[in-house]
Amino acid sequence: MNIARHAVILVAGASTRTRPLTVQRPKPLIPLLGRPLLAHILDELVGLVDRVTLVVGYRADQIVATFGPVYRGMAIRYAYQTTINGTAGALMAATPLDEPFVLLYGDNLVSRADIEGVRQMRYGVAGLRVSDPRSFGILELVDGQVQRIIEKPAYPPPDALANAGIYHFDSEVVPLLHQITPSPRGELELTDLIGLLAARHPVGCHVCTGHWIPVGTPWEALVAARFLLAQQAQHQLQPQIAPGATVDPQAELEGSVVIGEGARIEGQVRIVGPVWIGPRAEIRSGALVIASVIETGATIESEAMVGGSVIGPAAIVGAGATISHSWLDEGVQIGPQTVIEAAAFSDPQPTAVVNGLLSHADLVNRGAVVAAGLTIAPASRVAAGSVLM
Repeated sequence: MNIARHAVILVAGASTRTRPLTVQRPKPLIPLLGRPLLAHILDELVGLVDRVTLVVGYRADQIVATFGPVYRGMAIRYAYQTTINGTAGALMAATPLDEPFVLLYGDNLVSRADIEGVRQMRYGVAGLRVSDPRSFGILELVDGQVQRIIEKPAYPPPDALANAGIYHFDSEVVPLLHQITPSPRGELELTDLIGLLAARHPVGCHVCTGHWIPVGTPWEALVAARFLLAQQAQHQLQPQIAPGATVDPQAELEGSVVIGEGARIEGQVRIVGPVWIGPRAEIRSGALVIASVIETGATIESEAMVGGSVIGPAAIVGAGATISHSWLDEGVQIGPQTVIEAAAFSDPQPTAVVNGLLSHADLVNRGAVVAAGLTIAPASRVAAGSVLM
């Protein structure tokens, strides 16, 4: 059996569900710890494949400008999905495909181990153990072989495996794509390919052992950022300060704290990891930062508190403000003494598989999502769960 040295990643959609984070950028470029979402996905492929085809559409020019022709030794080819007609349509846009390939969605953080798992079969699909399969497509298995994918069943079996969106295919799937008919929502669905393929060849199932973090909403983007911070804490136990950063001797750094080039941390600041602070960010006197991402050029003013949040590039959190479990996009300005409240939301249930790196509270607590460039007046109170556009 030939093992894929080629990956296809579907990144064409406009992703209205992740707005306002995707109003001015495509979803693959949502920043996570200073790097685009898609970069974190590509990192898992380094050493496994030589070539990557990115199927692009919405704001394709930004993706091409960001990743260019080569990423970490992997050649990048761009295929344009000019008509957004579903995931099977996206795979058609990637043709010709004349060799084995791994297929991934460009909005899930997945594990290298699970990519390797599906590559061990000529035709393979990754299955995911989840707490509530009713919100997923689930794999119908007979003697360990995948027969089809059933979308969001009302009564799934107790041992149901969800479709993780990690596949291993070869050129024989291409003619089958042309047999797919539009679904009730009018799209050509990649999940329909599995039934057509299983009628002709055995389709194996790899049960996922690694993480699986979808980024389908701004709240899920926040979970993804928090998960990457937790991974950072596994590998970087002590503070790591770039040579060009300035940290006042009176600042208190605890645990996994990464501080980028040109960042400035003033006295009486307390930073409790895991925290990632980007280049040229500033944390002013008396501020408290806990388990958060402070992106490039952002400023946390004096006596402000930021916890469990992402503060976007060039955003400003005013003096004495309190920001909890929130995402402030690029250039947001939060007035002094403003409070963004947070609360637990159980509906919808979180779907991320985090392998114990985040608590349930990390997955369900929500503050606010604030669109790029917005200004919040001083001394405002923003209700938990708000999305401000």
